[in-house]
Amino acid sequence: MTLHSATPDFIAGLRARLPAAAFRETSAGYLEEPRGRWRGQGVVVAPETTEGVAEVVRACAQARVPVVPYGGGTGLVGGQISPEGPLPVILSLERMRKVRGIWPEENVILVEAGMILQDIHAAAAEVNRLFPLSIAAKGSARIGGNLATNAGGVNVLRYGNARDLCLGLEAVLPDGRIWQGLKRLRKDNTGYDLRNLLIGSEGTLGVITAAALKLFARPMGEGTALMVVESPRAALALLALARDHLGEGVSAFELMHRTGLDFLTEAGPAIRPPFAVPPEWFVLIDV
Repeated sequence: MTLHSATPDFIAGLRARLPAAAFRETSAGYLEEPRGRWRGQGVVVAPETTEGVAEVVRACAQARVPVVPYGGGTGLVGGQISPEGPLPVILSLERMRKVRGIWPEENVILVEAGMILQDIHAAAAEVNRLFPLSIAAKGSARIGGNLATNAGGVNVLRYGNARDLCLGLEAVLPDGRIWQGLKRLRKDNTGYDLRNLLIGSEGTLGVITAAALKLFARPMGEGTALMVVESPRAALALLALARDHLGEGVSAFELMHRTGLDFLTEAGPAIRPPFAVPPEWFVLIDV
């Protein structure tokens, strides 16, 4: 299929369908990944509603203009960077950041795809609940991108990947139709599992616009330990021992090599290493 660039006439047509606030006067900040290794191209459009996203996708499908869904732009593999070729529309979800509902008695929160992960943590905490997905970029990553990439994060041992934390989705399909799958059911064995197809598809099957997410009771207590191990094999034995004694209480278990600590201290001289003599291998455990 031949693709076409987003021409001035095409953009003018989009402007007639969407509010002026949906258009970005500059694309700076959207075209380069965080480390500056890759740079792309594109016209940035940021609708505020699912219907607005559908309008953009439908127009692009009809004109065969490529679309690059854009979340928080925190990915380090260049997935948010448009490839060479026809000028695409960069479809940012940044303005879709509302909490549509929260039900602490059901342990469910319904959020739009542009909501920053850390803001979801805060919303859950307000009702004494926990949303356990946590990554280093939680202050800027958006939940739509977390779901589109099936993010794991530091608590995957206990709570699973993003796919395991999602009950339902709303998404715009490649032809601009809206698929409504925002179910809050824990048990749902009806029909095809389109939700799990969309999660991890990185925008290739549709643009996620909202999600129903699982919440959990907040832990009564937490603890962190940094421990030296002789080898990766010894770390696996330690993990098995921790699970024998703590069961599902082990939230995070990260094996690290001295090289990572060396990089950290070189990049930030003010950071004090936790060991006087850095060991070759060590693990960080959260319970």
